[in-house]
Amino acid sequence: MHCRVRFINFFLYVIILTFILSGCKHVEKVTQPKRIKHYSVGKVIKFVNDKSLKFETLSVKKAAITFSNEGKVTSVRGSYKIKRDSIIQIYAQKLAIPVGKIEVNTDSFKVVYFIDQQLFVGKNNYLSKLLGIDVDFGVLQALLSNKLFSFRQDPKDKDFKDFVCEIEDNMYKITSIRDRKLRRFNKNEEKLERYRNRLDIGHLIKQDIYIDPDSFVVKKMVFNDLDTNNGLKLEFSKYEKVMEQWFPGLMEIALTGQKKIELSIELSKVSLDDEKNFGFSVSPKYKMLLIE
Repeated sequence: MHCRVRFINFFLYVIILTFILSGCKHVEKVTQPKRIKHYSVGKVIKFVNDKSLKFETLSVKKAAITFSNEGKVTSVRGSYKIKRDSIIQIYAQKLAIPVGKIEVNTDSFKVVYFIDQQLFVGKNNYLSKLLGIDVDFGVLQALLSNKLFSFRQDPKDKDFKDFVCEIEDNMYKITSIRDRKLRRFNKNEEKLERYRNRLDIGHLIKQDIYIDPDSFVVKKMVFNDLDTNNGLKLEFSKYEKVMEQWFPGLMEIALTGQKKIELSIELSKVSLDDEKNFGFSVSPKYKMLLIE
């Protein structure tokens, strides 16, 4: 009898507990939309620059790179280091076999291919021709050090001149052309031409830069060439602190248009201002080829 009573009590307890838990599952938590304070373009850029890396040399000792070119996927490991405003050096290996190394300075580059013992030499404007988007040393350095950059920056002008700041997807969006203005351009080529002439530029590139409103780090950059339909999207995530400064652990790059190229780069073992060696020797046995 006592066993039967205990069993009934236990059974009732289970029913009551199940009812309570099932009721809890239907309780919906009401979340308030995030409030983001409106700032001007100049203010947001100042905050981002204040938070960005300050360095004379930057060293990334481990970079796991997955490269997809028109669906063909290649994975390599490597490292890179930067001497600010001077040199970028990149090293790559497949498994434990060294594949090659690259040095980029302010106007030219060298690519050493170990397997075929070849040295390729060219000017940085070749990269622009290859990718279909203007790329110079400053853009590469900004990309690899996670700094703001614009394809329209002019030393004679204020950085990000004519850009506006909006709030989109709970982030600050710094944009060179508002979406509604772009829609008007799509309907009227004459307005587009007048806008291009006013800016005195050959290619008109729409640039959207997304900034985290809490940490003021760059989360995403989207560039669209309105003349060639070439696009470039950069996404940065998995941020960690390096000497109290934020740096991404993952970069994802997608190039669209005539070429479809995707890169995923996982970064680790990052250090600042401790790299002394920027030597770049090439064996005289290597065959040199000029790239134009």
